Amino acid sequence: ELGGTSPGTRHEKKQKVDDSLKVAGTPGESDVAAVPDDSGIQTAGDESDAEEMPESPQDVRESIKQKFLVEMPRDFYDFWEFCKSLNKHKPEDALYDTLGLRLVGPYDVLARKLTNSSVKKPDDFLRHWRYYYDPPEMQTVIRGDDETMYHLGYFRDDPNEMPVFVASNAVADGCQITKVAGNLFGALRKEISKALKDCTDTKARSALRKLNGALVEFAEEKRHSITEASKKRPAPQSATFHRAGLVVPVDKRTDVGYRPLPMSERQLKFLLTQISKCKEDDAENMLSDDLQNLVTRVNIANDECDYGMGLEFGIDLFCFGDPKFHPTILMQTTLAYQLLNREPFARILRAHLQRRLKSADLSVL
Repeated sequence: ELGGTSPGTRHEKKQKVDDSLKVAGTPGESDVAAVPDDSGIQTAGDESDAEEMPESPQDVRESIKQKFLVEMPRDFYDFWEFCKSLNKHKPEDALYDTLGLRLVGPYDVLARKLTNSSVKKPDDFLRHWRYYYDPPEMQTVIRGDDETMYHLGYFRDDPNEMPVFVASNAVADGCQITKVAGNLFGALRKEISKALKDCTDTKARSALRKLNGALVEFAEEKRHSITEASKKRPAPQSATFHRAGLVVPVDKRTDVGYRPLPMSERQLKFLLTQISKCKEDDAENMLSDDLQNLVTRVNIANDECDYGMGLEFGIDLFCFGDPKFHPTILMQTTLAYQLLNREPFARILRAHLQRRLKSADLSVL
C-alpha cells in the first residue's frame, strides 16, 4: 500500500479526476497550452469563485482554517501574543519600527481586518498576501520591504499536517525558498541578528537588543525553541526549482510513489527558457512538442501511482514563473494534489493562478 491507499483505489481515483477535468473543459489531445496574459489566467466558470460566503466560525482557529484551508501551529498564536505585548493596539505593526516587518495573511483575521464580509468570494482569502512565487505549500504571515518583496511564511508538505519550518522568499531574487527556522520565534531571532550586523546607529541597535531580550524571555516562557531549525520531516525526494524540497509518500517495499523527471533540472530550465523566448509559432510548436512528451511521461507515472513526478513537474513550471505555462501547471499540479489527497493545495493553486501578480501589495482588503 502507498500512503494507506491501495493502488487499485488510486487508479479509480485518477479515473474520476480525469473525467472531472474533461468535463471542466480541459484540453484533451494536448495538455500544453499558452496564455499570453501576464497577469495570470482566468478560468471560465470556476466553481469556487461562484460559492456564497459561508458564516465565519466563532472559534478563531476554525475561522482561519475555513478561510485559508490549513491550520496554524501553536507558535503562530503565541507570536501574536508576543507582538501584543509590544504594541497592544496594533500588534501587526509591532515589528515595523525596528525591523520593517508587518504581520499579514492569517494574522489579519486576528487583527479583525479580514472577515467574511470584507471579501467578495472565498478564494479571495487564498489570494490574500500570496506572493508570486509562493507555492500552495507556503503561507505568508510576515511581509517585509516592497522593493525586494521579502516575506516569511510557514512551509508544509501536506495541507492536513502542521508546517515543517518557517521559510523566506524575496520575489525580486526569484523563486528560491529558504528555510529560516522551526517556528516564528526562531525566525524573528534571525531577523534581529541580520539587522544588528548591518546597523550602525546606536539608538537602533539598542532597540534591537531590547527586542531580542523580550523575544528570548517570551519564547522561553511559552516553551518555543529559538534555535530549532525545522520540525521532523522525511528526506525530500527532490529539491525542486524552489529548493525547499518535495516530500510525497513512497512505499518502502515497492518504491512506488515517486520517480524522478526524465530530464535534468538544467535541461528542463533550458527547454522552458527556449519556449518562453520563442517568437515564431512553428519553432514554439516544436519546442512545445518536447514539453508534451514530458507531460506524457508524467501521465504514465500517474497511471503507475508515482504521483510525485507530476507534482515535481508542476511545481518546477510554477517556479519558472512564465504565465505561458499556467494552463499546464493548472492541469498537472492540481491533478497531482488530488491524487495525493492534498485537495486544499489544488484549490489554493487554482485561486492563485487566476490572479497571480508580481506586486508588493497583495492584500485583498
